[in-house]
Amino acid sequence: MNKVLIYIVFVVLLQSCNTYKRSFGTTFTTIETENYKTLYRLDLSNQFLKVAPEKLNKLTELRMLNLAGNISLNLKETFSEIPNPEKLEVLILDSLDLKSIPKSIVRFKNLKHLSLNKNPNINLEETLELLGSLPIEFLNLQHNNLEKLPINITEIKTISSLNLSYNQLGTSTKFTTLSKLPKLRSLWLTENNIKKLSNEIGTITSLNNLYLEHNHLVGLPKTMENLKKIRVLHAGYNKFKELPKELIKMPSLMLLHINNCEISTISEVFSTAKYSLNSIILDNNSLSNSDKIKWRKVFKGFFIASF
Repeated sequence: MNKVLIYIVFVVLLQSCNTYKRSFGTTFTTIETENYKTLYRLDLSNQFLKVAPEKLNKLTELRMLNLAGNISLNLKETFSEIPNPEKLEVLILDSLDLKSIPKSIVRFKNLKHLSLNKNPNINLEETLELLGSLPIEFLNLQHNNLEKLPINITEIKTISSLNLSYNQLGTSTKFTTLSKLPKLRSLWLTENNIKKLSNEIGTITSLNNLYLEHNHLVGLPKTMENLKKIRVLHAGYNKFKELPKELIKMPSLMLLHINNCEISTISEVFSTAKYSLNSIILDNNSLSNSDKIKWRKVFKGFFIASF
């Protein structure tokens, strides 16, 4: 494989791993006088806070704030103490047992990353209405016992990454709703008790990365062929018996994780058809030793071909 292709695959791997790490320098867990002007990242998670910490109102350059786990914290008061709210870009409000979020969140006019992980009692419809005026790019709604998505999620037109993992969406996910998010590039549906992927998945044509691990899938719908921009697909820990042929019709797919399934068969079409896939993780499936030997030879030009 030439160096250009290896570089492209490497970039795809990096881009498919969305995290909160942005270039704001060192993360501090306390506020010290000498750091006022250089403190961009503040992690106050799990510090048993009830009120806003002293000197928070001195942090004029704050870009990232993590308040996770401080279940008794007065959020409204804490938000009001931030001196330049328009500079805050990342806000983590995990595990706070929230029922709502303060309306003053709209002061964070440039908020791009918001995490509401593990707040199962939150009024999501009301919350999304508040967020509609903010430039949210990454929204984390993991572990919230969601059985359906509020329709008004479509009001946040700026979302490019949406994490819905560890919920109970099952077959109720309205992908046509998500298709109305024009910038949606990455979607996480890990561990959602999905037994069959709706044909509507094919309507989210903007997707680059899709995460379907730890569900109960036995196949993929034909409409996956409509996802012309998908580059990375994580589908491990499902119940596939055969490597899905739909993968061949996905013209931009480069990296596939389909490990820890029950795959015992790979169609001969994978040895003759032309397709974009060049990295595949097939570890811990049910292929015979002879099939592993055979397909290692077929996939010998792959950047990654793990069995």
